Amino acid sequence: MRPRQATIAGAAVSLALALGACGAQSGPSEGTVDAAAPPGAARGARARGDATCRGRLRPLLLAMGTLRTDLAAGLSYDQYASELRRVRGAHRRIRAERLQLGCLVAAGAPAERALNRYIAAANAWGECLATAACETASIEPRLQAEWAWASKLLSAAQAGI
Repeated sequence: MRPRQATIAGAAVSLALALGACGAQSGPSEGTVDAAAPPGAARGARARGDATCRGRLRPLLLAMGTLRTDLAAGLSYDQYASELRRVRGAHRRIRAERLQLGCLVAAGAPAERALNRYIAAANAWGECLATAACETASIEPRLQAEWAWASKLLSAAQAGI
């Protein structure tokens, strides 16, 4: 095998092993108690749940899920910008260095790309509003496309945890 092929093969094997780690927990699932666990162990299980992929990404995914739902109901630009600030705040609180590689690949990366699509839509909408000749209806197809792509990526992130 050539050195480059060996490197690619090694990286693929490492990635496959890491992907299997996403969602894996070292203790009982969040909210469950081992049959042999002492009373109060559910609190400990919930606390450990915060250290998992699901626990760390949950606030961001919930915030983006709320934004997706609110978009379906209809938002003004100001409402959208406000919701997006809330999503970005949830994103800033994630400590990526504490996430396992499998979590980053399976859920973190699609979540990040979804956020980028929501931001791209906000930028396009804001640029249109800043231009006197721009009609919001003229950029509606672009906004819908960005939001649809963000929604697909958000679903992929949710499936990855």
